[in-house]
Amino acid sequence: MEFNQKEPIYAQIIDDIKIKFINGTYRPGQEIPSRRELAKELGVNPNTIQRAYREMEDMNLIVTARGQGSFMTNDLYVLDTLREEAMNHAVSQSVELLRSFGKPDEEILDAIRRYLARGSS
Repeated sequence: MEFNQKEPIYAQIIDDIKIKFINGTYRPGQEIPSRRELAKELGVNPNTIQRAYREMEDMNLIVTARGQGSFMTNDLYVLDTLREEAMNHAVSQSVELLRSFGKPDEEILDAIRRYLARGSS
């Protein structure tokens, strides 16, 4: 994982785990690396991982069982919410970019419809 200088490392770690949950790399109920393992793997301070895990617990994204480890939530509502937020963010970024090119909304919608009709991903 490569970190950028624009946002805190713990927030980037949270975003990475969210993406892995959304795309199925991490499944509901799956154990995730321990704080110590992840700190070593990413080459960051264990306190940074601790903060990321604490925040993810506050979001109900992960559950930690003392002595057993940390696990992705089994709450599918959380997963659905993350997917919806990710989709809204992607659409927002795309629409704003196209608007900056001077494209009217109807032309943007037509382009999206054509793209979806092709079945492209």
